[in-house]
This record gives sequence, structure tokens and C-alpha cells, in this order.
Amino acid sequence: MFNFPQKFRWPVLAASALLAGLPLGRSLRVLVSVPEQEVSEDPDLRKGAGAMKQRMTGQSEDSDEAIETEISRLVGAPSRMAGMSPEEVISIIDSGSKENSDLKRYLAVYEAVSQLGPANLADAFRRAREANNAIALRAIERRWAEVDPLSAVKLWSEHGPDKISDAFFSSWSKMSPSAALRWLESLPEGERKASTQATILGTIARTDPQRALDFANQLGDGPDRAQLVTKAFEVLAAKNPSQALVAAKSLPEGSGRQAALDTVIARVAASNLEEAQRLIASLPSEAVLGASRDVATRMAKANPDSALNWANTLPEGPNRQSAYSAIAGTWAGKDIEGVAAWLDQLPPSASRDAAVEGFAVRTAPKDPEGSAIWAATLPPGQTRTAVLKRSLGIWQRYNPEAAAEWLSTTPGLSAEERQSLARAAQEGLDLKARKKNK
Repeated sequence: MFNFPQKFRWPVLAASALLAGLPLGRSLRVLVSVPEQEVSEDPDLRKGAGAMKQRMTGQSEDSDEAIETEISRLVGAPSRMAGMSPEEVISIIDSGSKENSDLKRYLAVYEAVSQLGPANLADAFRRAREANNAIALRAIERRWAEVDPLSAVKLWSEHGPDKISDAFFSSWSKMSPSAALRWLESLPEGERKASTQATILGTIARTDPQRALDFANQLGDGPDRAQLVTKAFEVLAAKNPSQALVAAKSLPEGSGRQAALDTVIARVAASNLEEAQRLIASLPSEAVLGASRDVATRMAKANPDSALNWANTLPEGPNRQSAYSAIAGTWAGKDIEGVAAWLDQLPPSASRDAAVEGFAVRTAPKDPEGSAIWAATLPPGQTRTAVLKRSLGIWQRYNPEAAAEWLSTTPGLSAEERQSLARAAQEGLDLKARKKNK
């Protein structure tokens, strides 16, 4: 049953028809395109057209039941394009896109696209791209998801997201989540996978969070599983944080459980920081690193001293490290000197190193030299090298000579680390030169 206010019902239903699929659009198109003479001679069409006109003009106070009855009657009306050749249908797509009325334009295009089969979609898609017909492109992608998703995936694999947009992946994920997830899991890690992963996982989680969790249980313990669990619990926590927390605690140990707990507690923190702090204290520190970071960030934005007081109540370990890193990074946005003074008085520890890392990463864009100096105080290892690459990469864009001199003279760096950092800096310069010459 619809619960929309009367004046919003038809705009919402029309938009829903376009998003939900083609049959309703096809049926409404019949009323839009039938000549007035035929409407006057056909009692059923005259009744339907009159009812639609009343609702579209806001001249009727019909009940929700009447609107649902009208929609049900229209669904399934035969298309006037049945029997046309693919070329004729594609021509209708072109001409329908020129309709002045937004509603007529969408209905004409979606009805025509609904008549295309797998063999004709590629040609229609090519013509729509040449004509820069955005409505037709999105309609064809949704049709591809219905009848031949593998062809669209092949096109994406060959040409990337410039060819196939999120409209296809969103529709495919709703229609066949298992197939979409299997394909996603088969992709190698990288930018291209990341470009569509969020759409697929987000669509499945929003459509049916419980089903998304069922799929997550079939995935290996890794980033795909964690991301899918996160998105599903974002939906669950928004509806009922208490139930979501119980469900998160019941998950088996691993990245999925950590992602679920972090997501739920972050949701709690948005409205009740004290409750979020209590929950963090009640759980193993390695289970809620993201939640600790979220709470510390929220507190540091309002009052860094309060954030530090809370972080210091946490035992030395991953939770405190996560909180220190977040506080240093957030606080640096307001008071770099204040953070530096705090870092100076911290005794050596893993939490101090986490704070230095958060501070150096945050300050690198504005003060890459200072960021590099602080990063050099970290113990040797991947973290120090990664932060130094970031700082020096920014520094050498503005003053490559000074960055190179610092790298060659600063104490405490191994020969291998200097070589690695120098190579990364040179690659950055080469990339900058290539972009400039384009």
C-alpha cells in the first residue's frame, strides 16, 4: 500500500515506473501515444486516459486503492512496436529522445528498448553513444542486465567504465546478485575492480541486507567480504542498532565480524558517544579498530583534550593506536603546533608511532618537509617508507632540489630505503612531466 501524500503520488509512481522496469513504461506509453480519436472510441482507453489526466493534473482525490487498481490494469498492455524490425525500433529510440515532454521522452525510449533482443543491443548502444543519448544509454544498459549481462560485462572488460556505467551493474546486481558477485570475485585487484565493486556490493546490501550477508558468508575472508558486510550492516544499523549489534557479535571471527562491529558502533557514535565508548571498552581491542578511530575523530573535532583523555583510558594496543592516529590527524587540521608539542612529550611506543603517522599523513599536503622530518622518526619498516614516499612525493613537486638534498643527508635511513625513496620521487617527476606534455 502506498502512503504518499496525494499531490506526490503520480510523480513518485512515474519515477518508480522508470526505475522498476520496462513493462509499466510500455503500458503507460500506450496511453501517451494513442490518438485522441481512438481514445474516444475505446471505452477502456477513454476511462484510463481520463483517470490518468485527473491524477496528473491533481484534480482527483482518488484513494490509494484506486491508484493501485489503475496501475495494475495498465501493466501488461500490448506494445505497439511488436513485430517491428530492430532497425525500426532503434529509429524510434532516436526519435523518442527528441520528445519535449520528459515523461513522453522516457516512456518512448524505455518502451522501444524493451523490444530489443540480445543481438541488437550492441548496435543500439553504439548509436546511442554516437548521438550522446544519455537516456537511451542507461535504458539499454538496464535491458542488457535483463537479457544478456555477459555481453555487457565483456564490453566493460574490453573498454572499461567509460563504456558501461553503474546503471548496468546496479540493475544486474538486483536481478542476479549471485552472478554479479561471482564475476566480481573473479576480477584481479586494482582500480578497475574498485570502480564497480562499490556499486555491486552497495546495491545488493541496500536491496536485501540479509541476503548480502548470506553471500558474504560464501566469500573468503578478505576485502570483498568485509566491504559487503559493512554495507549490509550500514542498512541494518540504520533500522535497529541494538539488533544489528547482536547480529554483529554473532558473526565468526575475521574481517567480516570486525567490519560489522565497527559499522554498528560508528552508527551508535553518531548519536551517543558515551554508549559507543562503553561498547568499545566491552569488546576485544582488535575487533573495533574502526570504531575507535571514528569515536576519536568525532571527539577530536569538538575537543582534542577530551579525545586524548578518553584514548588514554584504553589499554596500550591496537585500539589506543587507532585512536591516537585519528586524534593526531584530526587535531592537525586545527593546531599543528599543538599536536607537535603533544608528540614531543610522548614516550616511545606503538601508540606514539601511530600518532606520528596520522600527523605526518595529514600535514604532508601543506608542509611536506615537516611531514618528512616527523616520518623519519618512525622505526624502520613499511609504514615509515610509505609515509616518506607520500611526503617526499609532494615535496619534490614544489622543490625537488631541497627534497633530494634532505633525502641524501638526513640520518637514520638505510641505503636501500634512500634508493627506494629516490626512485619513487623520480617516478613522480616523470609522471608530472608526461602530464604536462600531453
